[in-house]
Amino acid sequence: MFHYGTEDDFGGVWFNLLPAGQKRLSYYAVKKAYGADTSRDNTPPVISSLAVEGDAAKVEAGRDLTLAVRATDPDGDAISYQVLGSTMYLDKDKRLIPLPATDLGGGRLRLTAPDRPGVWKVYVKATDGKGNVGIETRSVRVVPPAVNGTDVALGRPATASSYQTGGGDCPCTPANAVDGKADTRWAADWSDPQWLQVDLGASTSFTHVQLVWEAAYAKAYTIQTSDDGSGWRTVREVTDGNGGVDDFDVSGTGRYVRVHGTARGTGYGYSLYEFGVYRR
Repeated sequence: MFHYGTEDDFGGVWFNLLPAGQKRLSYYAVKKAYGADTSRDNTPPVISSLAVEGDAAKVEAGRDLTLAVRATDPDGDAISYQVLGSTMYLDKDKRLIPLPATDLGGGRLRLTAPDRPGVWKVYVKATDGKGNVGIETRSVRVVPPAVNGTDVALGRPATASSYQTGGGDCPCTPANAVDGKADTRWAADWSDPQWLQVDLGASTSFTHVQLVWEAAYAKAYTIQTSDDGSGWRTVREVTDGNGGVDDFDVSGTGRYVRVHGTARGTGYGYSLYEFGVYRR
């Protein structure tokens, strides 16, 4: 056990005796070990179990997620809950992100699953209003929402304005965005504009598009279709993109479909895990 501050992040929430200034059970254990009388102290709630209702290995982005918490307070204090998330396993960001939750009673907390696919750490803090906190965590794997219909872009030839040839998990070729795999991606150069297009082989009607962004996402982009790969029609325009999973119904027909990025959401390029074009 060691204590290096009051940081309330991925590591601090476990190592610190006072994360965010709140006292954990370990604080009172150290206090007692140093000879103080703790017999009259008000101590933190104890979380004896935390479970994800349903399948924690397959939680759809943006859908309801329910946590079942079993907690008691040694002093009989009323318990309130806070839910936080960490993307440490996705991008090494150690911050804890508040995830608004509704207390359904009986220790059940309902929240909206994060929009960004990958493994998240979900934390529950149980507080007693006296400056004490009990903490427990579980891992959940967030996946893109299932789409009704056939992905007509799956496995089709794809091209792009550019792609990264090396470094990290690259080469990140255009084909990676239409291979049906959640751990391969297309990544473009770090400049605007950039595009990725898929050849459906023949003029095809489609009704839905799903974009699964890596951390490098598009803030502004259009979805376009073409009969010949040169003249383009816009079927959807986005000006306020925030990454994660973009799902929308569209009405389009053409042999070629492309994502045309005009403004990056980060200092990096554009990067897509999957570009799905669906016909229902």
